[in-house]
Amino acid sequence: DQIIVQKGNGYMRYEELTLEGRNAVIEAFRAEKTIDKVFLLDGCQDGPIRTILREAKKRDTIVNFVKKERLDQMSETGKHQGVIAYAAAYEYGTVEEMIQKAEEKNEAPFLILLDNIEDPHNLGSILRTANQAGAHGVIIPKRRAVGLTAAVAKASAGAINYIPVAKVTNLVKTIEDLKKQGMWFVCGDMGGDSMYKLDLTGP
Repeated sequence: DQIIVQKGNGYMRYEELTLEGRNAVIEAFRAEKTIDKVFLLDGCQDGPIRTILREAKKRDTIVNFVKKERLDQMSETGKHQGVIAYAAAYEYGTVEEMIQKAEEKNEAPFLILLDNIEDPHNLGSILRTANQAGAHGVIIPKRRAVGLTAAVAKASAGAINYIPVAKVTNLVKTIEDLKKQGMWFVCGDMGGDSMYKLDLTGP
């Protein structure tokens, strides 16, 4: 699926792709595409595979070593050559851009951090709500979380075009860094107090 994303004054075209084959994945890395995950045939260590591993490490892309049966199940072409990668449908933002966005609007930063959201419909719904609630951005971890797929975009009903999403390696460290910048945090808990009884003003 080709998806048009508004960015600044222009438009950037992104494709959500399942990339199969060594050359396709190596070329995607070299073209600076955002690769969320790479699945490699367990035990395979030849030149192209080592190149893919090197590129993945450089960009902090998650690498999963799997059995041939798993790759065969995932493959749409039957020609995966021991390599399948998932490219993001949308470009990720940065936490710094989110803080800057708040400053430009003269507003206290309002960020939503999510952990373990693996269902694309949940993430899409949260993006929709975050946008409606005036959040400046959503932060997700690189591991154990769904990325910006076409399914997430669809579930967000267009909100994905207006709210930046950043992917971070470590949520706890991100929270600590943001605390140093004066941000406060409230944690969602089923046994907690109603959010409407809390003072949620400020950053």
